Amino acid sequence: MNDATCNATLEQVVTDDQDKLQLEALLLARAYLYTLFHKLLGATPEEDVLEALFDDMTFDSLDEFADASSELEAFGALLSRIKDEAREDGAAYLDHAKDEYTRVFVGPLALPASPYESPYTGAHDMATFQENTLDVRALYHEQGYKVRREQAVPDDHVSLMCMFAALVSKEALAQLCAGDYSQLAFTLHKQCLFSRDHMANWLDVYARSVRNSKAGAQAVLYPQLLEALAAFVRVDVEFLTESAYWAEGWQGAAQPVSLTAEQPIDPQLAEAQRALEKLESIRPFGIQDNELVSL
Repeated sequence: MNDATCNATLEQVVTDDQDKLQLEALLLARAYLYTLFHKLLGATPEEDVLEALFDDMTFDSLDEFADASSELEAFGALLSRIKDEAREDGAAYLDHAKDEYTRVFVGPLALPASPYESPYTGAHDMATFQENTLDVRALYHEQGYKVRREQAVPDDHVSLMCMFAALVSKEALAQLCAGDYSQLAFTLHKQCLFSRDHMANWLDVYARSVRNSKAGAQAVLYPQLLEALAAFVRVDVEFLTESAYWAEGWQGAAQPVSLTAEQPIDPQLAEAQRALEKLESIRPFGIQDNELVSL
């Protein structure tokens, strides 16, 4: 092998390592943001959830994807302003957020829009538990999960979908750390199809419906949060498509490692991992209705 070939090979190894570290950071940020959306959209907001919303990890995670979305960049700026306002009177802001959550997700008045996929893409307007609900259930089962209150709670609630995306992102992260690039490519591709076919296909309409409602006219947090989620899902489809392509290119570069053994995360990302674990441990009131558990 001549010097030029050696240098080219070394350069490719360095590039691949940089890409893998970047993908590791992005998968962590993805898992954090989807977990945050899951907690906020699936239960009455509480102080510890809002602390997580205003945590540095939230801003860092948004920054990871902001270059691809002016909406996410704007949402990060909005959060900075809200954080300052909440700092002045956190109790009052929390009360306003709780009231808004109730209006958007609970009632007793008619909700401004349905938080389920079925009414937007199913055959029967405003009906839940339609065929696509069962399609979503099948995808959860295929990945080894089920809704905690299956049969009682529709599987296609926006919060449940966010939790599913977060869980699969962690699976992909483990596969990346283990060097199992074939499985990683498969996982990313399957998740891309889920994001495209069961999230991106209705969340824009849902977010606009909430924004254009009375709740949207007095927005405290949730209309903006739903708009940010819709923007994030659009970016996510592109991210997953490109990441699956990267993983396919890495196949054969390393022998797969058993995924039963814990794989160390890059030391530079250890703090982000701790922030994710702290967020996962938060269980606001009512979240059990919108949780996935292992089959």
